[in-house]
Amino acid sequence: IFTLISSRFGLRWFTPANEVPLCGHATLASAAVLFHVKKNPNSVLTFVTLSGELKTRQEKDQIVLDLPLYSTYPQVPQEVEELIKAATGDMIVQDLRYSPDTEKLLVRLSDAYERSVLEELQVRAQHFLSAEKTGKVKGLILTLKGKSNGKDKGHDFYSRYFAPWYAHYCFLKIQLPVVIRPDIPASFFITFS
Repeated sequence: IFTLISSRFGLRWFTPANEVPLCGHATLASAAVLFHVKKNPNSVLTFVTLSGELKTRQEKDQIVLDLPLYSTYPQVPQEVEELIKAATGDMIVQDLRYSPDTEKLLVRLSDAYERSVLEELQVRAQHFLSAEKTGKVKGLILTLKGKSNGKDKGHDFYSRYFAPWYAHYCFLKIQLPVVIRPDIPASFFITFS
């Protein structure tokens, strides 16, 4: 039994197929419930996970989540050409990066595309299973550089994540602002309104 005034919590994430080492959305949701619904009085909450200790804290009307920083390396397009085609069709890819630590492929679409293109992209993630020939990719992130349009502060980037290898797809219709601050590496800021 734990008390809601605790500052440390165990946290695990499961897909229909298995346990996964990290899920940022679920971690933020857990912190939001503890801070806003359960009124946890601590300024910092620590979640003990398969990825290590993840710390969240409140800053004004935001929750800050410090995530592990994993290195990425340039990916040769020809090695994953069929997978990229299955994910993006004929869209222009600006950059490809791979993280061997997480087995994730990061696909940055051309800056010429608008957010709506990423949101409306019809992806059949089950096709990734046969298109991935290297045996090293277990998750694919489609990302697009954000833009400020004057109405709001804008976002640094937009992303969709797919992991059919784990029976997991992540795409929220609710778009949350994600801002990477240079003074805090790999942090997510979520503003509740």
